[in-house]
Amino acid sequence: MKIDISTVLLVILCIIPGLFAQRSRNLLCPRSFDPQGASAELGELVALGISTHGVLICLGSLALFLLGICLHFEPCYFFHRLDSWQVSQWSASRSTETILLATIYVFTSFAASHALGLVYGYWRRQRSPITTALLRRSTWLNRWLKRRGIAGLLGEQPIIYEVLNPKTDADGTSYLVFVELEMKDSAGFYSGQLSQFAIVKDEEPHKPIYLINALFTKNLSDAYQEVAADGVVLDLADVVQLQVKQVAP
Repeated sequence: MKIDISTVLLVILCIIPGLFAQRSRNLLCPRSFDPQGASAELGELVALGISTHGVLICLGSLALFLLGICLHFEPCYFFHRLDSWQVSQWSASRSTETILLATIYVFTSFAASHALGLVYGYWRRQRSPITTALLRRSTWLNRWLKRRGIAGLLGEQPIIYEVLNPKTDADGTSYLVFVELEMKDSAGFYSGQLSQFAIVKDEEPHKPIYLINALFTKNLSDAYQEVAADGVVLDLADVVQLQVKQVAP
């Protein structure tokens, strides 16, 4: 089997860092449920990977800039040294050091991609913060759009995610989510603290949720009784009404 070195380098330098960033981003914000073709998926991975290398280059340049000021009182001192560095000759005469430095950089890019993915996830949860701020501060643009029937930005996240996802205080403290569910066919009422829930499309009827410290009653006229279990898994497809209350811990 013939191995294309350029393809291998593309995968290592762009696609794999992008995959790390995408997975860590999805930990904070669910990805879009809209179908995405192979080209769009690959393009997103490459864009995330290239962004990682861009951030690392900017941080490295900033470090060299500050070191030049602190050590030699010349901001561009190390940049001039790099310009005069014969990279090809040095790497040819020091192949072991070259491979070691390249390996360190590759693994550094993996770690940086994972960290940047968390930043991307937070950014995505803000629902296009730049566009939102622009619409909020630019009154003439906001009025111009509203006159044409555009009231705001559309969101991609499912309604169930918006409703059940815990709010967060300014200091990073997450709220506790409590729910009360009325089951179909007069099967009773459940109440408890929401622990986990499935993120699926809005048109998908089956949405499992997991309650802890669950209580149950057959009729609201009777008192709730504690469920003798660690938790209860319920399907929102069997629920008539769902009440949600978020409480600061």
